[in-house]
Amino acid sequence: MKRFSRQSGFTLIKVMLLSTMASVVVFTSMKDTLVQERLSGNFQKDLNARLQAEKGVFASADGLNDYVSRNEGATMETLLAANSGHSGGEYSKGQFSTQISSPQAGIIEVASLGQRYGENAANNMVGIFKFTDAVLEPTFNNPVTGCKGVNLSGSGVVDSYDSEAGSYEDTQGNNGDVNTVIGDSDVVLSGHSPIKGDVKASGVLYLKGSSPVIGNVQSNTGIDISHGSGMRVEGDVLTQGFVIHRGGDIQGVVRANGNVKMLWGADILNTKNDPFDIQYGGTGDFELADEHSQGGINYSAAKFNVNPNVSAVRVYDPDSPNHDDTTVDECDPLALPGNMPNIIVANNGYENVEVKSNQTYTFRPEKSKLEQKKYNGTEVIKEAPSSETDIYLFDTNKQVHNRLKPNSEYVFGMKNLTIGGNAVVNIKKVDNPTIKGGDVIWLIDGDFTMTGDSRLNIEKDVSLTIFVTGKVKLGASAQVVTEKPGITDSGLGTFNIFSSYKPDPNDNGNANKHGVIVSGTSSLYAVIYAPLTSISMNGSGQFFGTVRGATIEANGGSGIHFDEALKKLKLGNGGTVKQPAKLTFQGWRYKHPEAFSEEPAESSN
Repeated sequence: MKRFSRQSGFTLIKVMLLSTMASVVVFTSMKDTLVQERLSGNFQKDLNARLQAEKGVFASADGLNDYVSRNEGATMETLLAANSGHSGGEYSKGQFSTQISSPQAGIIEVASLGQRYGENAANNMVGIFKFTDAVLEPTFNNPVTGCKGVNLSGSGVVDSYDSEAGSYEDTQGNNGDVNTVIGDSDVVLSGHSPIKGDVKASGVLYLKGSSPVIGNVQSNTGIDISHGSGMRVEGDVLTQGFVIHRGGDIQGVVRANGNVKMLWGADILNTKNDPFDIQYGGTGDFELADEHSQGGINYSAAKFNVNPNVSAVRVYDPDSPNHDDTTVDECDPLALPGNMPNIIVANNGYENVEVKSNQTYTFRPEKSKLEQKKYNGTEVIKEAPSSETDIYLFDTNKQVHNRLKPNSEYVFGMKNLTIGGNAVVNIKKVDNPTIKGGDVIWLIDGDFTMTGDSRLNIEKDVSLTIFVTGKVKLGASAQVVTEKPGITDSGLGTFNIFSSYKPDPNDNGNANKHGVIVSGTSSLYAVIYAPLTSISMNGSGQFFGTVRGATIEANGGSGIHFDEALKKLKLGNGGTVKQPAKLTFQGWRYKHPEAFSEEPAESSN
């Protein structure tokens, strides 16, 4: 009988043990795989949240850059106001929200919170951008700008001073520049009206009589210096065209792309010892005289007959097909005529206003009162509040008015305003002791005239701004008295005239030639802006401030003294953009999610 081995059942036990061990290994591996899968899922969610955060930064950056490209003169304040935040909707079950802020001057932070499946995965990123302000050319950069021409005669000096630094007597300067900005517009300087500054003409520049220029002269067409003696130009003579020099001294050098002619008595002193007294690209006509030579070599020699390639005076072409009444250009940087219908609307119902002898009209930003003198006192004829409107020129500097809506302008509307006889008009501060100063605005849909011995008194720290569609006439004995001329605390000029008047092109006479006439015998401080009409300044009183018109004519003894403080005057867009604003990416920075609000910021785009 066969006997079985007692070890035959141990194989089954070993198999069972190995199976158990294998099961443990398999379950352990499954657990590790599950953990790895969950880690991978979480990593994917976190990566997607990060991508959403990046998407938020890029979306907001695109909005910022788009705004800057559309608004070359953008400031940090306007940029942040227009781009307060950007929220993204569902995108593959993802979402982002951004907040835009400025932690310090010149820096913009775009903080973006990206999420995946709600709050299951969140990531945040902060993009850092540097904001560079636009470089603006001041609207009022010199005393005299005649878009189509300038004619200065008489004996009045053109120079500059700074009302912020002191009085005219204490701060006189040589920045009294004169220029034209439309092609082929001439500048004529006659009599004895010294110009303490540069003179730039898009057309021909005529130096007549004994008018000296304490600066450089530049022209696109040519420069004609009349017979005379002594100093005629203290600086250089620069032109893309011709030069005719009949007499007197040029202390600098001559550079002309065209022909040059010099007569007996005409001299180039070259006080800075430039290697070349003169360079010209055309023909030369010189006398055989010592004053027409350098180092014993006559100016007709080939070494001087070299085209200097003089740069052009910047001009504006009114016939450009891209031009319209709202175009911002060198002649009309405020685009005033095109915007005047928005300031003074048609069918406004304004009434004619006449302030007569023995009457006093007092204007404060919030109200006005007209009074008549009587033998036994005064009688109130009229009282009225100012009315609400919106004027684009006050977008940068707000009007101080003490009325209900701080972002609105409050004005007094009139059809025609005449101040005559011995009438007095007073411009006074806000009727509130807690508010300093005030800004009064007149809208005149017609003419503004001051005659007789009338007076317009502007109180200290107060400004008067006049928008007028008709003519402006400031008569011989009328006076505009500014207690403190210059820039007020609100950033406005003390006395401002903005005219959209344009002469009738079918009128060939002189009736409508001048839209602004200043003929007073008293000194006047004003900002006069009338780009479509001629301005005549024929009085004997001194003019302080700045004047811009289609053409400028000044004669008699009236001097023009540019207040350099007016370069800071910001109206409308604040000036002509010389170099646009720029946004530059600087890098990334971490920011804790607690910095974000619970609710995503809504887009203002």
